[in-house]
Amino acid sequence: MKNKRIWIAVAATLLLVAHAGCGDAGYGGGYGGEFGATQGGVQDMGLARALIDEGQVPPSAAFPVEGMFSEHDLPVDGAPCAGMLCVRTATGIAPDLEGTERAWLQLGLSSTINPDTYERPSLSIVATVDISGSMGWNYGPERDTPASLSLDLLRRIAAELGPDDRFSIVTYGSSVNTRFEPRAATDQAEIRRAIDSLGEGGATNMEAGLRRAFSVADDELGQADEVRVLLFTDVQPNVGATSASEFGTMTAAAADNGVGLTVFGTGVGLGQELMNAMAHLRRGNAFSVMESSDVPDLMEESWPWMASPIAFDLHVDVTPSEATEVRAGYGFPGPSADGASTLDAATVFLSRRRGALLIELATESTDAADIPIEQAGAQVRLSYERVDGTPVEQILGVGWASMEIDERGHGYQQASTGRTVALALMVTGMRLAAESYEDGNEAAAIEQMANVLARIEADAAALADPALTAEVELARELSRLIESGAPQGSLYGR
Repeated sequence: MKNKRIWIAVAATLLLVAHAGCGDAGYGGGYGGEFGATQGGVQDMGLARALIDEGQVPPSAAFPVEGMFSEHDLPVDGAPCAGMLCVRTATGIAPDLEGTERAWLQLGLSSTINPDTYERPSLSIVATVDISGSMGWNYGPERDTPASLSLDLLRRIAAELGPDDRFSIVTYGSSVNTRFEPRAATDQAEIRRAIDSLGEGGATNMEAGLRRAFSVADDELGQADEVRVLLFTDVQPNVGATSASEFGTMTAAAADNGVGLTVFGTGVGLGQELMNAMAHLRRGNAFSVMESSDVPDLMEESWPWMASPIAFDLHVDVTPSEATEVRAGYGFPGPSADGASTLDAATVFLSRRRGALLIELATESTDAADIPIEQAGAQVRLSYERVDGTPVEQILGVGWASMEIDERGHGYQQASTGRTVALALMVTGMRLAAESYEDGNEAAAIEQMANVLARIEADAAALADPALTAEVELARELSRLIESGAPQGSLYGR
């Protein structure tokens, strides 16, 4: 089975200087001299890629735009920054999937930390391990099962801890146990023995397991700079609470107390909808791990950045100019209404890749004529809270009047914005196609994917972007599966 995780860090050649300022700005400043930052939520498209690779049409919930964004480096160039989080803007004009002209606003997220000298906060980790039968604990180490993937990842994370960190283990199956009481992570041999002793334990009472984990974590507050529950699971609860809303409420309450949650969804049986619901909340993120080669890749790319939030409650309030409206936001984790002028990301984490949020705007028609998209404009108010509680606010004015448009009807202030728009439309179109397929409307799904494939092929060619070229194959394969009437993976894989 080939590796389904695609870590794409191709840096686009930037042709123009950003038309924007920089918020809470850093040490190096400027493109090429900064580290990355990404919004919380699901950090990859692992389940969708795995199911497509196995010849299945993924469920619609397996297509989070923020997951695709987090797999790519999406830098926005601009003035040097002077704080830990830098938010810049870049603009573009391009048609949507239906060919209607739209204005686009990219918010680029980066950080000014130096990864070579960065000292992460001390951690108290409450490793919460699903030992239920669906995890495959009895299949042995020769097969990639959710259990073997969880053990490998847990061992690697524990080995990264130092004397200032703390560690504990909670397990859940039919019953819940605190298998390793919280203590300083100094005796690695003892920690390793505790991890190696884990084995199967019946049904999947994830509610009881998380409640115990959050209780242990609450008692750890003040023992380390950051207290974080790491949940290792295939996210298939079948005892106690099972709905996304119930787990979202529980996770939100823990976050309000100062406890973070990172979900490691393991195996193609992954319950993506439930993982999405927990990961978009304050202090939350999630990663999918489909096969053994994903584990070292994940550690190399994301440790310790996955446990390093740098901002909370990023609010983006857009006030469009007259006859202009906000159509949608892309990459904002969690639910948001189409056309909402206020968009939110609950947490921003450090990352090796520079993240993006994207806003789509349109001009309104009048009785006399259509308003040209170039006349669109907006005031953008950014606000967020640093981890020490300090509020930050930034107000930017953006416009599209000076945009140069090519023969395709596209114009981008920076090359990265072209990539960001292309990825957002691709993932959104794939999700709509999967929804139609779920509803039994195969004709609509085929038509939708034809539009998606044509658009990503054209964008990859016009922008000469290797990162987009790599994604063309994903769209092409999904289109083929839908046309052939392939089975659709459920939220639990098959």
